[in-house]
Amino acid sequence: MKNKLTLTMTASVLLLAAGCSSNQPSFDPSDTMVVSVKGKNYNIPKGAHPSPYVDNKVIKFYQKIGLKDCKKGDITWEEEKAKEEMGVAISKGDRSIYQKLAKEGRIGCASPVSK
Repeated sequence: MKNKLTLTMTASVLLLAAGCSSNQPSFDPSDTMVVSVKGKNYNIPKGAHPSPYVDNKVIKFYQKIGLKDCKKGDITWEEEKAKEEMGVAISKGDRSIYQKLAKEGRIGCASPVSK
């Protein structure tokens, strides 16, 4: 009886773990949504947020870290978890986090959507 209970509990935990891990949505930069920033519309990935501040210096920095398509007039965006990772890395003095996230497609730029 004790073995049956242990087996049932183990199976339940494994099923729960398998169900939770396989149903987690993953970030897909090609799955986009339209957001409005300062009266202009942009397509950014679902699960990403537009950066609150962008200027030519930021665009040049993004180009430098490998996002060559970024240009003046674009906004930048970050995936939510990437935003958290940047905060932790920067607090530790690690600026290479930007290149890593750019390479993974978890930060980027978006141009205004033409009408």
